Amino acid sequence: MAQKGYDFFISEPNSGEEKTCRLCNSRCKSTRNVFGPTGFVSAMANKFTYHDEFVCPDTDEPWHEKALQLAIAIDDTPSKRLADLMRADLQDILDEHLRRPQP
Repeated sequence: MAQKGYDFFISEPNSGEEKTCRLCNSRCKSTRNVFGPTGFVSAMANKFTYHDEFVCPDTDEPWHEKALQLAIAIDDTPSKRLADLMRADLQDILDEHLRRPQP
């Protein structure tokens, strides 16, 4: 599932912006001029606005979900040593799944 600020982003409608996934650096797919809520509170308040949505094309992949969980844990941990270990694990996942074919 996409997480706002990592692999899902919202911006002003028809902004022309492009976004990249914070996890895997892939170019996000964009949907322009969406009419709907922009978060939990606006959904609960039934407040809809026009906006652009961006989502990583790999969001539904199991490896991407694991990378997302690690990234969130890295941001949440107060321990620098644990964060360094998790960063190494995250890099291993990205290296394994983002290998580009050699010419």
